[in-house]
Amino acid sequence: MYALRLRVAMSDDPLSRLRARFRQRCIDDLATLRSLLNQDAIVRREPLRTVAHGLAGIAGSFGHASLSALAGEIDYDLAKDHLVADEKLSELATALEMTIREFMG
Repeated sequence: MYALRLRVAMSDDPLSRLRARFRQRCIDDLATLRSLLNQDAIVRREPLRTVAHGLAGIAGSFGHASLSALAGEIDYDLAKDHLVADEKLSELATALEMTIREFMG
């Protein structure tokens, strides 16, 4: 009975599939960021830029402006060939963790 109500509620929200994809992307991106922590800043440059660029573009669309802004700062720094410190990467990981917690509760 609960599953039926949930399916009906989700069908009433035309963006539910996109939200679900965004939620999964956050989980995947967090795993990527954790794997990049403590790696050489040059080695992690491209995978970090991929994550940051994507989050900068989509997070704001789902109401996560601060996550989008932080990811945008990192993307901008990397585009200018600046290295990103572990602290900044950790800050982005923490912002993703908070976003994921919002989804869960």
